[in-house]
Amino acid sequence: MSQPERLVLELLLQQTVPNTIDAGGRQQLLTTLESKGLQPDQHPRLAAALRALEHPAAPPSPPGQAENANSTGFDASTDTNTEDTNKADTNEADNADETINLDSLLTDFNSTGVLEEDPDDVARLSASHEDLEQTLHDTNASPVVNLVNRILLQALQLGASDIHVEPQQIGLQVRFRQDGVLQSYSEPLPGRLVPAVTSRFKIMADLDIAERRQAQDGRIRRRFRDRTVDFRVSSLPSRFGEKIVLRLLDSSSTQLGLDNLITNPEALELVRTLGSKPFGMILVTGPTGSGKSTTLYSLLAERNDPGINISTVEDPIEYTLPGITQCQVNREKGFDFSTALRAFMRQDPDVLLVGETRDRETAKTAIEAALTGHLVLTTLHCNDAPSAIARLGEMGVEPFMVSASLIGIVSQRLLRRVCNHCRESYQPDATELGRFGLVTHNESSVRFYRAHHHDGSGEACPRCQGSGYKGRVGVYEVLRMNEQLAAAIANGATTDVLRRLALESGMKTLLGYSLDLVRQGQTTLEEVGRMILTDSGLESERRARALSTVTCQRCGGGMDDAWLECPYCLTPRQ
Repeated sequence: MSQPERLVLELLLQQTVPNTIDAGGRQQLLTTLESKGLQPDQHPRLAAALRALEHPAAPPSPPGQAENANSTGFDASTDTNTEDTNKADTNEADNADETINLDSLLTDFNSTGVLEEDPDDVARLSASHEDLEQTLHDTNASPVVNLVNRILLQALQLGASDIHVEPQQIGLQVRFRQDGVLQSYSEPLPGRLVPAVTSRFKIMADLDIAERRQAQDGRIRRRFRDRTVDFRVSSLPSRFGEKIVLRLLDSSSTQLGLDNLITNPEALELVRTLGSKPFGMILVTGPTGSGKSTTLYSLLAERNDPGINISTVEDPIEYTLPGITQCQVNREKGFDFSTALRAFMRQDPDVLLVGETRDRETAKTAIEAALTGHLVLTTLHCNDAPSAIARLGEMGVEPFMVSASLIGIVSQRLLRRVCNHCRESYQPDATELGRFGLVTHNESSVRFYRAHHHDGSGEACPRCQGSGYKGRVGVYEVLRMNEQLAAAIANGATTDVLRRLALESGMKTLLGYSLDLVRQGQTTLEEVGRMILTDSGLESERRARALSTVTCQRCGGGMDDAWLECPYCLTPRQ
C-alpha cells in the first residue's frame, strides 16, 4: 500500500493501519468506517486504500526468475508492453475526464478528534471566568472582594457603559455612566478602603499592584447571566490615590444594523450608498463614546459576504463578527495600526477597518490602501464632518491624497431619549426657541417634550430611575464627496469653505438632524443644547435653512413654495 493510501485510512480511522489485513480485519474496518458515516463504495480513494490492504504489492522477483521470464521470447514481452501501454493510455484518459469534487474540503476526511475542541479544555476555560452573581454567595470571600464584585454587578444591572472609582478627600466615590451621563447611587465609601479596593481591581486586571506612580491598562473577564463580559481597566495616579476607570465591553447588549441606528431615511440611504462602494475611504468622526465603532460594525455587517475578504485591526476588539478576520493591536510587540495595515495588503483584502487613525503613518497607509482598490473604514476625532479634512492636514497628509481617496465622512453624536413613561409636553417660549434658531410661528403645531427630573418627593419613574431619559439615539451628519468638494480639498480650502460647499450640496447638519428628533418627540431641546448646540453649528444650520428656503430676488424675503408672488414687495415669483 502506498503512503498516500495509508495516510487516508489513518486520518479517517484516527489509528495506525497495518501493512496487510485479513477478512476479519476488513470487516472490522468497514464497521468502524460505517459508524463514522463513511461508505467505501461512495468514496473511490477509500475503496482503493482498502483494496491495497487486501492485495499487498508483490515482492520483487529473484534475478533468475526474471531471466527465465525474459527468455520466453521477444513477442510475449512485446505484447505485454503493448497491453500495459494501452492501459496507461486508458487511465490517463479517465484521469483527464475525472473532475475534482470541490463541494467540501472535508470530503473523505473525518474531523472527529481532530478539529473538535477538547471538552476538558472547554470546561476548564469556562471555569476560569468567575460568575459575578455566584461569587456574591461565596462565604469564604473577603469583604473587599465582595464589594468589588458588587460594584461590577451593579454596573451590569444598570446597563452602564463605564465605572469610575475615584479617590476623593471625602472618601472613595463610585459613579456609573448611563446614557452618556455619570450617575452616583450611593454615598462615598470610607477613605481607608481606597488602597484595598484599587489593589483588588488591579489584581483582577493582572496589573502590577506595587506600581502606583504610573498609569496602567488591563482587562477583566467575568461571566454574567450565561454570557462573557469584558471590562477594560485603566489606572491613573491621583492626589488621593489611584483612580480606576472600567469600560464595559458587552457586545451582546448592542444590536448591530444601520436600520437600528439611523432614523432619517435620507441619511440612512446615503450611508448605505457610501458603504457599498468598491473602493475609497470612509471616515466616521465624533468624540469618545459617540457610537463610532457600532456604526462601523453595522457597515461591515451589511458588507459581510462569503465573496469578499474583510479584515479589521482594533484596540480593543469590541464585537465579534463571523466570517471576518479581526486583529488586536499589540504595541508591546510592535503590532500597531500601521503595521497591521501593511500586513493586510498582503492578505488579498477587499474591505479594511482601522479602529482609529491617530498618526500620519496610519493615515497615509490607509489612504494608499484606498487608492489601490480597497474600501477602507476608519475613525477620527473631530467636531464635525468638514473639520475632518483639517484634522488629516494636521497629521501631515497631503491634500491631493485626501481628495483622491475620500468618498465620504460621517460625523455622529448620541443624544439621550426622553423617557416615554414620564415625559411632559409643553410649549417653549420664543426665547428658548430662538437659542436654536427656531421661530415660534413655524413650530406652533409641534408638540415639544421635556424630561421629568425626579426631585426626591414621591417615587421615581421605574423605567428611567428618575433621570427623565432612557436609552440613546444617534445624530448623524453625512458629507458625500463630489467634484467641487474634491477640487476645493486639493487646493487647500479652509474648513469654512468646505462647510459652505457641503451645505450647498444638501448636507444636513448635526443640529438640523437633532431638531428633527425633537420634533418627533424622541429627545428634548435641553439635551440638544447639552450635546449639539454651538455657535458654529447654529450658524451652519441657519445657512442650510437659507439655502433650502425660497427667497424673493428683489427684497430677499422668505417665500413659501406655494406662493406665486412675494407678499412683501408683490414681485412675481421667477
